[in-house]
Amino acid sequence: MSKISIIGSGGMAAAIGGLAAKAGHTVEVTSRDAAKARASAFIESLGLRPLDTGPLPMARTLEHVALLSLGLVAHSVKHTNFSLGVSLFD
Repeated sequence: MSKISIIGSGGMAAAIGGLAAKAGHTVEVTSRDAAKARASAFIESLGLRPLDTGPLPMARTLEHVALLSLGLVAHSVKHTNFSLGVSLFD
């Protein structure tokens, strides 16, 4: 069968993961614990910088940033030389 990864450890993850395991699939469940650190280490090993952006509802905000970026490119008249930045405060 196949190996699947489920991000999150709530009720839906347990239900889907349980059904997948019963069907013979290998299931990996990850959440914000010692697992979300292995994921960061993996991203760093690729030479990238991981950024935990918070809980799942934050995904909608990140999608809006992507749509803004695509809209700026689609409607640019003279150039697409722009960037969006994020400042992190420690």
